[in-house]
Amino acid sequence: MAIDFGALRRAIGRLDASASSSTTGEDRPLPEQIFAPEHHVGALDSNTTIVFGSRGAGKSFWAGVLANRDTRLAAAHAYPRIGLDRLLIGLGFTGHDGDRSVSKATIDAQVQPGQERARGVLLWRCVLLRAVRAALAPDAPIEKIGSLMQEFADPEDWEEAMHAADNSVAGSGTRVVVIFDALDSLAIEWHRLRQLTDALLEVAWSIRGYRSVRAKLFLRPDQVQDLGLRFVELPKMIAGATNLRWTPVNLYGMFFSRIATDSSPETEENFRELLSQSDIKAPPPTLAGIRRWSLSYDRRAQARVFSKLAGLYMGRGHKKGRTYDWPINHLADGHGEVTPRSFLTLMRTAAETPPFVESQAVTAEGIRNGLRSASKVRLEQLDTEFKWIKRVLAPLARIQVPCTASVIVDRWNENQTVDAVMAQAAAREFLPPFEFSSEQTNDEQLIERLTQMGVLTRRADGRYDMPDLFRVAARLLRKGGVAPT
Repeated sequence: MAIDFGALRRAIGRLDASASSSTTGEDRPLPEQIFAPEHHVGALDSNTTIVFGSRGAGKSFWAGVLANRDTRLAAAHAYPRIGLDRLLIGLGFTGHDGDRSVSKATIDAQVQPGQERARGVLLWRCVLLRAVRAALAPDAPIEKIGSLMQEFADPEDWEEAMHAADNSVAGSGTRVVVIFDALDSLAIEWHRLRQLTDALLEVAWSIRGYRSVRAKLFLRPDQVQDLGLRFVELPKMIAGATNLRWTPVNLYGMFFSRIATDSSPETEENFRELLSQSDIKAPPPTLAGIRRWSLSYDRRAQARVFSKLAGLYMGRGHKKGRTYDWPINHLADGHGEVTPRSFLTLMRTAAETPPFVESQAVTAEGIRNGLRSASKVRLEQLDTEFKWIKRVLAPLARIQVPCTASVIVDRWNENQTVDAVMAQAAAREFLPPFEFSSEQTNDEQLIERLTQMGVLTRRADGRYDMPDLFRVAARLLRKGGVAPT
C-alpha cells in the first residue's frame, strides 16, 4: 500500500498548537493530549510540593491534568503507583476568576500593601483550608476568604479546623492536593511578590505533617532566583522538586503519540502503513502502552520515521543538518530548553506551508517557516508575562548577532528604552524587569535579566547572542541564519 502523505500532513496540521493551557476553563487539557515522560511523574505525585518548569514546559498543563477528573483518571493508567484515582483536588490560586480559587482582587483586599508579612501566612492558611473543604464538598457554597481570616486569626483555631478536615479526608480514603499556579501574577511589585510567595512556601511546608492534605506549587525556576526568596526551608523544598524538562526524545514521543491518537480513519490507516514500512509496531491503544511504545523512547526509531515524513536533510546534503535534529537545535532558548508549545507550533506550521510534495508530509522549507511561527508565538507568550519585553526588543531589530553589549545599549539609548520601561513600571503598569541596584547600571541589569530569561546568551568572548527562538520574531540578523519574516 502506498502512503498518502497528504493525510498525514493534514493530521500534523490538526495538532493543537495553541500554545496555551489553563488549569480550568475551555482551554484545559484533554485526555488525548496527555503524553507522560517518566521524569514528569512528580508533577502529578501528591508528595511533590514544588514543580519547576520554564515558560511553555507544561506547568499549567499538568496542573490542569490534576484539576480535572477525566484527565486525572486517564493519567492514572500511565502512573498507576501514585494513587491519582484516589485524589481530590482543591484550587488555591490559578490566576483565573470563577474557578473557586482565590482571586488576585481578594488577595489585594485582604492583604494591603505593607501587610504581607503580618497577614500573608494567615491568608494562605485560609485559602488552603477553604480549598480542602471545597474538595470535600464541591457543591457547597464557597466560603469567603475575608470571613475565614477573621475566624481563624488565632492559629490554634486554624490548626484545629485543619486537623478536622485532614481527618475527614483520611476517613474517605482519599487525599486532597491543593494547586497553586500562575504565582507570578500575584503582584506587580517585587517586594510584595516576594513576601506573598515566601508566605505561601511557609504554609506549604508547614502542612507536611498532615496525613491527607498536600499543597502543590507550579513555579518557574527563575521566579526563585529573581525573587531572592528568604524562606529558610526553601533549599529542602527545592531538593525534592520536580523539573519539567523535555528531552528531544520526549518531544518527538509526544509528537508521534498525538498523531497516533488522531481520530481520522485516514490518519490511522496511513500512519500504520508508515510504521509498517519503518519496521515499527502499531501504537498501543492505552496511555500506559504508549509509554512503552518504541516511538516514545527510541531516538533511532523516531529519526527513521521522521525522515520518511520530512526527508533526511534540510537541504540536498548533510551540511544543512538532519531534519530530525534541526527543530530541536533552533527552538532551544538560552538555557538549551525546548518546550512542547514551540515544538508543536513548528510542526503544525511546517505541515501547513506550501509547496506540498507527494512523497513527504512536511518539507525543509516548511520546517524553517515553522520556526518563524514558533518564534512569533514564543514572543507573544513572553509579552503576556513580561509587558516590557517587546519595548525592549523592538529597538534591536536589524542588528546582527553576536554583538557586544555596547551595540545593544546604544540602540536602547537612541530610543530611551530603559527609561521608558522603568517609567511604565513606576506607573504600576507591570512588574519591573529588575529591582533597582546601585551596584549596576540599569542597562547592565536589563541585559543580565534577559540572559537569565534565556533571551540572550553570553559567549566566551563576551559578546551577546540571541537564540533563534527569539531572534527571528525580534527581527535580529545572523549570518547564515533563518531570515526574519
